[in-house]
Amino acid sequence: MRVVVYQGQYGVFKKDELDLTMPAVQTCIGLYAISEQHDYILCAHFDTELRLLQNLQDIKQSLERKGISIMSLRATIFGGDGIQSYMRCTSPSTHIGNKIIHFLKTQGSFAEYSSQNYSGFVPKTFNFIYKRGCKITEGRNPRDFSGGSPLAEQLAIKRIRVRPEHYTFAQAKMEDVSRLYL
Repeated sequence: MRVVVYQGQYGVFKKDELDLTMPAVQTCIGLYAISEQHDYILCAHFDTELRLLQNLQDIKQSLERKGISIMSLRATIFGGDGIQSYMRCTSPSTHIGNKIIHFLKTQGSFAEYSSQNYSGFVPKTFNFIYKRGCKITEGRNPRDFSGGSPLAEQLAIKRIRVRPEHYTFAQAKMEDVSRLYL
């Protein structure tokens, strides 16, 4: 199954025969988490701190609906704080990643910030890829954006028309795109 997780979206997916990308995590925060007890992966592409706790609670509920305990997750957070962070995320954006890590740890998950895939002061574009294993690549690859749900793509286009600092509380709600890939 081909899945694309765009900014402002998250999903919980069965790993069997999964071909997933989460492209262009350069100005935002990416999260991927493997359930150690289940055959699922969680991916989330955060682009704002607004409504962060509620979005994390929504993600937790999505996991629970699939019978997955948040405590079974081994999570990696990446991206943030490049100069381009000022274009999309509130700056500096690593504080968002640190809040995500704190939330996950207080829920009993293992969570860490990737020291290798962190923008720092030099802007970098990171892309998460899952195809029989996890990989983060640098640069831009048009294939990473293609082949996903047309509705997920439309939701992403609608979201990027507004800069995160202008989001309303309702606009900051992340979309669970799991249902689009059944």
